[in-house]
Amino acid sequence: MSNYATYHLTFGQIEESLGKLCTIKLKNNEKGLKGYLYNIDPVTSTIILLQVENNSIENELPSKYKILVIMHHVVSEFKVNNEENGIPRHLLDKMINQRIEDFKHDSEKMQQRKENLISLFESNRIQTNHTKDDPVVHILDRAHVSPPYVISSIECDNDIILQRVKDMITQLSFN
Repeated sequence: MSNYATYHLTFGQIEESLGKLCTIKLKNNEKGLKGYLYNIDPVTSTIILLQVENNSIENELPSKYKILVIMHHVVSEFKVNNEENGIPRHLLDKMINQRIEDFKHDSEKMQQRKENLISLFESNRIQTNHTKDDPVVHILDRAHVSPPYVISSIECDNDIILQRVKDMITQLSFN
């Protein structure tokens, strides 16, 4: 199995590349993606990158970052820049774990998302029922939005109400 190569990298080279700055060219896009390599799935060759918006990553977590998952079939070229300093593996793991904490229903960030959702519906004069102890926001007693308060977390039997709730949730910008 040690002969296996993903993107012309052995498992050892992939391990050495974790945290390094990478460039990915997509098949249907002239513009490439850049980010720090978090991992490559050895079975599917899916690449997980972190894109960081600030450069102060020496000993602290960046203030803003995105996690990108790039499927193998859309990649035309993958390069690792071994010349630039990367992000140490312990910081990569800390960033991912911090991101997971943000999605717990009682986290500060999730509570803010819930408040933003409630404010949106109330500003449009749409009745909501909610309590501090219940993470679910009930809309018109017909639709129910659970954490993380995104389109896929809506439950509703009425297609018209469902579409309206989806349209409104897409108006929110969640950071």
